This record gives sequence, structure tokens and C-alpha cells, in this order.
Amino acid sequence: MPTRSRSVTDSGETDAFGYRTASCGWQTVEFSRHTVETPDVEERPNLVGRADIRRRARDHLTAGSVLLHGPPGIGKSTLIGAVAADVAADGDRVLWTSPGPSESTLPYLALIDLLGPALPEARAALPGHLLAALEVALMRREAGESPHDQLAVRLAVLELFRALSAERRLLIVLDDVQWVDQPSAELLAFAARRAPAARVRMLAAQRLGAGESATAQPLCSQPTLELGLSALSEAEVAELLRTRLGAAYPRGALRRVYAASGGNPYYALELTRALAQRGPLGPEEPLPVPNKLRALLVERLAALAPPVRRALLLVAAAARPSRELLAACGVESDLPDAAEAGVLTAAAEAGVIRFSHPLLRELVYADASPDERMAAHAVLAEQVREPIERARHLALANPRADEALAETLEEAAGAAQARGAPSVAAELTRLAAARTPEGQRERIAARMLRAAEHSYHAGLREDTQQAAQAALSPDADRRTRVAARLLLVKLASQDKSGVGPLLEAAFADAVGDRALEAAVRLGRAEKCYYHGDMAAAAEEFTIARRLAEESGNVEQLVDATSLLAVTRSMLAEPGAEELHRKAWQLATSLPLSAAGISARQLWAMNMLFRGDVAGALGEIEPLWAEVQRAGMQRALAWLLVSLTSIYMRAGRGAEALVIGRRCAELFSDIDSTPGPGLVVGSGAEFYAGSAQAALTYGDAAVAACEAAGDEEWLGLALAARGQACLLAGDPAEAAETMRRALKIEHKLPQIDPAIVPWYGDFAEALVVIGARHEALEVVHEMRGYAERLGRRVVLLGLARVEALARAASGDTRGAADDLRATLDKHADHPYPLDVARGYLSLGVLERRAHRRSAAREALVEAEARFSGIGARPWLELTRAELSRLDGGRADGPLSDTEQRIVDLVRAGSTNREIAGTLFLSVKAVEANLTRLYRRLGVRNRTQLVRVLDRETRSGPRDNTGE
Repeated sequence: MPTRSRSVTDSGETDAFGYRTASCGWQTVEFSRHTVETPDVEERPNLVGRADIRRRARDHLTAGSVLLHGPPGIGKSTLIGAVAADVAADGDRVLWTSPGPSESTLPYLALIDLLGPALPEARAALPGHLLAALEVALMRREAGESPHDQLAVRLAVLELFRALSAERRLLIVLDDVQWVDQPSAELLAFAARRAPAARVRMLAAQRLGAGESATAQPLCSQPTLELGLSALSEAEVAELLRTRLGAAYPRGALRRVYAASGGNPYYALELTRALAQRGPLGPEEPLPVPNKLRALLVERLAALAPPVRRALLLVAAAARPSRELLAACGVESDLPDAAEAGVLTAAAEAGVIRFSHPLLRELVYADASPDERMAAHAVLAEQVREPIERARHLALANPRADEALAETLEEAAGAAQARGAPSVAAELTRLAAARTPEGQRERIAARMLRAAEHSYHAGLREDTQQAAQAALSPDADRRTRVAARLLLVKLASQDKSGVGPLLEAAFADAVGDRALEAAVRLGRAEKCYYHGDMAAAAEEFTIARRLAEESGNVEQLVDATSLLAVTRSMLAEPGAEELHRKAWQLATSLPLSAAGISARQLWAMNMLFRGDVAGALGEIEPLWAEVQRAGMQRALAWLLVSLTSIYMRAGRGAEALVIGRRCAELFSDIDSTPGPGLVVGSGAEFYAGSAQAALTYGDAAVAACEAAGDEEWLGLALAARGQACLLAGDPAEAAETMRRALKIEHKLPQIDPAIVPWYGDFAEALVVIGARHEALEVVHEMRGYAERLGRRVVLLGLARVEALARAASGDTRGAADDLRATLDKHADHPYPLDVARGYLSLGVLERRAHRRSAAREALVEAEARFSGIGARPWLELTRAELSRLDGGRADGPLSDTEQRIVDLVRAGSTNREIAGTLFLSVKAVEANLTRLYRRLGVRNRTQLVRVLDRETRSGPRDNTGE
């Protein structure tokens, strides 16, 4: 926002998040830099993790004030900028001040900021004596010889607020309210108590230190809603860094940044910038703390005595610094001074000591010399009993090569992997390789390979690549070389265009060893699959399966069998289902592994495609729990693809939306080709989120799959984007996009319409744009595939579109009768969304056939079904149809219930409060408000109240509806 310029040291957050620009003198606040969105859109890309609190603030400002509070850097200025932009876009007038600490002693400076632009109106609205007092306070007139009249200034401000809010409601924005000068604060408090609360509201942001409470309530008109800003989640910090800094960062680095920042967005941004300048860190290296952040924290440490600083270093170096451990290290007596200085605090865990902010730990550790850090780790290694932590301390205390230490580290890595901590196992194994004597090069390479494998399972892409490349040393044995090259092939994920030389070199090393040859054959088969050569892929999978049986490698046998099943299914060859069953049976007898996870996942999806939703859930949910416990992030990412699909088809929309978004995030975090995750995200939004979010994911998915050259997932990405376009009301773009998707799928020997059932939506888009015959061709083609493969689950969706096509030919009543009969026939259909969409289409057809009672019955049924499965965008479409059936007249009278709801909204009541007052459910209140929004063409409470206030001023509503 335009205001006086302010440095980061003044606020701790403006440079990181502010939208303000430096200005001179007095200017009217402008909001053209802000994007104004509908309530269904999550938020601007650079406003992450604050959608809910932003909506709550915006809604409450309909008839009250909002006070935001939180620590420095948490994003208060960003948030009030966004909320103020929303309010300004609704037509309200916004007056703004954002003082700095050096300005808090300058009298009336905040008032000058706020009212300077309004002086011309003040001269027209205020009587002479009040205007004179105000102009003196604003330094626009000499004080003269008469004493300054405080009451006159207060009355002038109050009257000016009343005048300014007469035509347009007024929002007073007080950013960093703790630095508003005292005279201005007293005037604002006086006005807040007396100005009409529905017309003059305050939006304030207050910085709070640890343990402090908000104190700015007197400056806000009542009712005031207090909202505290909490730390961002790890996923939100990752999104913030991607959108603000324009790049993705290694997952391991993101974890360190998140832990050090404590979820504070400003801290996270500054730490990441410093890390980008510094370059990759080793496991023993401290995180660099930039000077901007150092200045905020160093004062707490500066006055501490050297013994206390040494005790703090032990706390920083320990993984779990308990009182017992620190007492054993002989430093417990030094801890109270650090606690008194606000550096240490007792954690929620009994007996554990923590830094009051995680960044203090990084600062203490980074400021110690290498010798001091080694000495601290040596002390801890003597006292720690937990083997994994002790091994790490031993390594960091002893930088020299030592085979015994390397073996200890390798044993600890195995224990960490068994506990489901592959990232810890990777760090310990890299340390083991670093401590291995130089003469044992073959062993070093083998340990780097194991570090690469641990990193791969942890989803640490860059670490995997570096360690695998290191394992390809000339001294490595052939098993290590083959495994390292195949790991690099896996790391290529969907983009197999450049893996040919790796596979050739691996095969040359593997010749003569059945297990190694089987592993390479699997890699070659996946490359053939990527290029669309299914026959060659099936041949390679068959050979790999035989070699695995001969070598007795059960894990390879599971992998080859399940993937051969997929390929045979694509080739329309018999026996695919039996192969899936065999792979699943073998996998359930093995310890958890990537091959076993894939086989069990594919079996769950096979059940889903047959309509056995309960069976699919029974297989996938326990597997999900196992994979999470094992910490296998890459396997988890692919598992979430299936879990999202199963939840969507099981009618668990809210869970599908959460898992789908997490899937998209995880692919973006761990993979260079995030297309599959983005496709899943789009599908989840299409089901339970919003059309705009589905389209955003869909666009990104298409771009990612095109960049990777991955036609299989490109077809699905185009289909997802087409579905989003249809939901967003653009059937022409939907049809064109899905034509491209079907063209890609036609390159396959066979299409399985149950894998991602988008074909009905394609046909529906074709019907809407007038391509009825093309739509029926798609329906008939997909019905043929479905009947040959036993995919009866897709028949309802295809029948629904056939009814729409019949209606488009002119027989609307016949189409409605057919669809009703189809729905009766499929009453026990396993996919609830398909049934609900059938009732929605039936309601539309019945309305067009002028059978209003039947239309209402079908739409009410659809509304209940969509509500029950959490299908938010479809629920909104259904309610829009009900509103249309009711007439949808913006000029119709409000019902008694609607009028009472509007009155309570105008008074600032929440939906829950309205429900309690009127003895309604919260859902009923939400439904009434949604219908009112659509009837009146508004997007939120503020606009609703404004439209109705305007009508009240212009005259009573015409109860005839004419």
C-alpha cells in the first residue's frame, strides 16, 4: 500500500510481504496492485496459508472491526493489505496509516496519514471552529495564540468520519498499531466509541512479543474480532518459497529452513535467500543466518556470560536436550540465566529444554567455531545413550577417517531406516562413507549407493542424484555400478528420454548375473512403456520375470509380475487379472518394499475399477499407514495418487481434497516431473474444491507433462483440464482439450474407461456445443470397451450423457424418463458422485420439460447427495439450479427467514450465531446465504448488505416480483 517508506528493521516484515511503495506527502490509498477474487478462489499466489483468516476478517468487517496480532514477520501487513483490497473492491473507502517505531513520538502523525487525503471534504463538511482545530492538528494551519482545543479536534474527527461514511462505508486501517502516536490513538479511541459501527470500522494489526497480549482494542469500534496469526505449515512454507522466490528447493533444505524458521514466513524467506547464496550444505554444516535476522535475535545472546554460551551450544547440538542430559554434561546450573534472557524455554515434553525460537538454535550453532562444535559433540557422545544420536555425535566430533566409526554409523543408519526415518539413515550413511579410510574405495562407493537409496525413499532428489553419481566411481564393483545407474533411471521418473546410455552401461555390467539382468530388464521395459511400445515392454517384463524366478529374487518377481499385468491389460491380452492377483499375493508375504507397495496398490485399483470400493479401501488404507510409518516419501507420493482416486469414488470428498492437494505438493517437492501429482490435484478440486483451482492444477499438469515428454500422463492432464473447463462453464474449450486427450489415448491398443472416467464429461461438453453425433460416437466407443473389460462402473455416466444428447435432439421428456429409469436401475451404484450427477442432470431435464415438481424432487435429491459426499462445486451448481427453479429473481421479495438472516448478518453475527438465534442448522443458514448471493448477484456478506441497503434507500421492494 502507498504509505511512508519503512525499513525492515522498523517492522520486521514489510520487505518480505508488503505491497506498499514509498511515497511523499499525502496520497489517496490505491488498491490497483491487488487481485480481487471470489470467495471460492484460495488466494493470491503470494498470500499463502491465510485464506480462512482472510475470509473471516472480510466477513466480520461487514458490521464490525478486526484486530490482527502476531509476532514480527508472521505476515500481518500482507494480510491486512489483502483484506483492505477486498473491502475497497466492494466499494468502501479506505484510509490507511502504517507508522514506524521512530514515528511513535511524533504527535498526530497517524492522523495526518489518515485524514490528509480527506481535507478537501473536511472543509466542506465541518463547521468553522471544528475545521480550524483539525487543520491545526494536521499542521495545515498555524496554532495562533489561543490554546489548542482537544475536544474540538476529537469532535472534528468524529464528525468527519460520519460525513465520509454517509455515502460510502469507511474502513480505517492501522498497520503496526503499536506505533500509533498517543494523541492520534486517543482521538481514534474517542471516535471508535461514538461513530456508527456499521459505517465506520477499523482494521488493525498489532505486533506482539512472546507472552504479550493484544492491547489495541480501544482503537476499534465494536464488535471487534481478534484474530491471531499462527505459523505456516511446512507445505505452506514450501509454497511460499516457490511463489515468492520463483524456484523449487531441495526437500532436505526446505526441512531445515522450516525447522529454523518455526513457520515464520519472513524468517523462512530470508533463510532461503541466504542458503541460496551459500550453496549446498553438508550434514555437519550450520544453516547460515543472514544479518537481517541476526539483528532481531542477537541482543538476547549478547549479554550472556561465556559459560552460558557454552551451555547453549550443547543445547543447540543435541537432538533432544533433556535436563538429565545437560546435567550429565555439567551445564545445568548455567541454564537459568539463558531462560531469564528469553533464550531457552521448557518444551511440552517433560524435562526437555528448547530455544524460545528455533532460529536461536541455528544462530548459536553457526556462531561457534568448528573446534567448539566438535568439542560439544564429543561431550554429548560420551553422555548420550540412544545409539542413532550417539553415532551422529561421534561422527561430528571426529572428522578423521575411522573404519570402526564408519561401521557404527552404518549400523545406526540401518536402525534409523527400520524406524521409518530414511532421511536420517541417508545422513548417517553419507557420514559413514566420509569416515571410511581412503584406501577402501569399493566400500566407499557401496556406502554412497546405500546413502542414495535411503535418500530416494525419503524423496530427497538432489541428495539421491549426488550420492548415486558418487557411487559410480571406477573402483566400485559391478553390482554397485548397476544399482547406481538403475537408481538414476528411476530418478528420471516420467521423463525417460535420456536414460538410454545408463541402461546400456548397466546391461553391459549385468551380463551373466540373472538378478542383475532382471533388474536392468525391468528398467528397459519401463523405458519401452514410456515410449508407447507396449509389445516390447511386455517382452522385457516377461524375460525379467523368468530371470527373477531363476535367481530366486522374490521382490523382482513381484515387480515384474505386477507390471506385466498392467502391460497385458493395455494390450488387451488375457490373464492380466490373474497376474495382478499373483503379484499381490507375493507382495503380502514380503517386508515392505517399493515393489510390494506398487503391487498392492495396483490390486486395490483393480478392485476399484470392478466396483469393489470397500475392498479397495480395505487394501489401500492399511498400506498408506505402513508407508507413512516407513517414511518412504517417494512411494507415498504414488500411493496418494490411488488413495485420492479411491476416496473420490467412495464419496469421501473432503478427504479426497486434502489428499489430492498433498499429493500435488509432494510430487512438486520430490520430483523433477510433477505432472502426475498435478493431475491428481486437479481431479480432487474438480470433485470437492473449485473450478478455478482445478483449472490451475490442470494447466500446470499439461505444461509439466509436455516438458517431460510423457504422453501417457499428458493425456490424463488434458482430460483433467478439460473437466475443469466444463465445470467452469467453458464447454468449447473443454471439448477441444479433451479431443487432444482422446487422440493420445487412441494410440494405445485398448482404452480402459474406468482408470480415469472422464469420457462422459467429454461427451457432455460435445453435446453442449452442438456436436451431438460426435458425443454419441464417444459414448458408444467407451461402452464397447467397458463391456469387453467388465467395467460396468462407467455405464451410468455414459447413460447420463446419452439422455442429455436425446434432450438436445428435442425429446426432453423422453430423455428425462430414460434417465430416471437408469438411475432406478443403478440405485446401488458404488460411485456416489456419478449417482448425484445423474440426479442433477435429471433435475435440469425435468425443468426444461416444464415438470417443476419432478425437477425439484430430483434437484433436492442431488443436493442432499452432493452435500453428503462433500462435492462442493457440484453442490453449488445444484443450488443454482434450485434458485433458477424458484425463479431466481433478484427483484423478488425476501422470505421471512431470509429477512431475519440478513438482519443478523447486518448486525455482524456469524453463521453459527445466526443458526442459534433462528433455531436453524448452520448448513441451512449457509444454504440460504448462498441462494441470496446468487439471486442478488453478489459474492460475500459485504456486497449483500450493500445491495440491500441501496434498495432500502431507493424504496421498498416490489412484492409482486414484477
